[in-house]
Amino acid sequence: MDVRILKTLVAVAEHGTFSAAANVVGLSPSAVSMQIQALEQHLAAELFDRSRRPPVLNEKGMALLPTARKIIGLHDSLRDAAASPNEFVGRLRLGVIPTALSSFVPAALAGLTEAYPLLEVQIVTGMNTPLFKLLNNEELDAAIIGEPPSLPGGLLWRPFVKEAICVIAPPDATGATADDLLRTHPYIKLVRGAWQLRMIEEQIAKMEISLHTIMQLDSIEAVTLMVHHGLGVSIVPQRSVELLLRLPIKIVPFGDPPLFRTLGLVQIKGSPKNHLCKAVFKQLLKVCSPHEVPGDAAAVRSAVLEDEELQRALQTAAPSSAAE
Repeated sequence: MDVRILKTLVAVAEHGTFSAAANVVGLSPSAVSMQIQALEQHLAAELFDRSRRPPVLNEKGMALLPTARKIIGLHDSLRDAAASPNEFVGRLRLGVIPTALSSFVPAALAGLTEAYPLLEVQIVTGMNTPLFKLLNNEELDAAIIGEPPSLPGGLLWRPFVKEAICVIAPPDATGATADDLLRTHPYIKLVRGAWQLRMIEEQIAKMEISLHTIMQLDSIEAVTLMVHHGLGVSIVPQRSVELLLRLPIKIVPFGDPPLFRTLGLVQIKGSPKNHLCKAVFKQLLKVCSPHEVPGDAAAVRSAVLEDEELQRALQTAAPSSAAE
């Protein structure tokens, strides 16, 4: 069986219609239909409910998807398996949380592409918990996420930046502290990242503040625009706001002591793609420098760096007094 047929099946499942899948795989809709029919004949099973328009995957089709994705992954990894451990070629499946994807990750990927043009990075975006599960199931090679509450023995955590959590408010908002702003203005909640939200909610409870929540948004861009136009205040990662829109807004520290989130690269121990993960980590250090790398410097070096080149990269990312 041609693996391209399985890729067509997955494209139909992910994009909803034969026509949309045709655009993705570079075929005509009729060719997509012929491939699906050939697959059904090969398996002696109908995979779509054609009584609906457009046709949708039936129970058998849905059951086939995980195996199809696994076969595609194994096929695509053949070139990786044939490559030398020192070659930077093939595909790296990288999960990224949205706030990182819309701030420092594009610059890191640009540097990675320039250094290793034969390396293909496939980005999957999502929240901390879903990405963590994908990685734990080996459906990703690495992920850029917030520090997990616990880490399975088969995964390795590489912290690379410590980001301040801050309160943002309209530039003319009254109140000089996070406590003042949160008590006297409507609250716009950024509903992203369960681990981060838990940390923020615990701090709010500690401050004994009753928030007047008027919006719950999953886009940091939308939250920042709402705040800029005077509709309320919010609690967000400071670096994401500074790099995104550069709008005139008031930014004050949140928490006493100030609250931070740690971001890092999680990867699979013993993976043949760990040299590619090292390359990603190096670029992340470069882009996030001179922002603070969390933890004791000696411990971080021994835990996350295995070669002299990355040790030099870590030294260039020494902590600064302004950690976001």
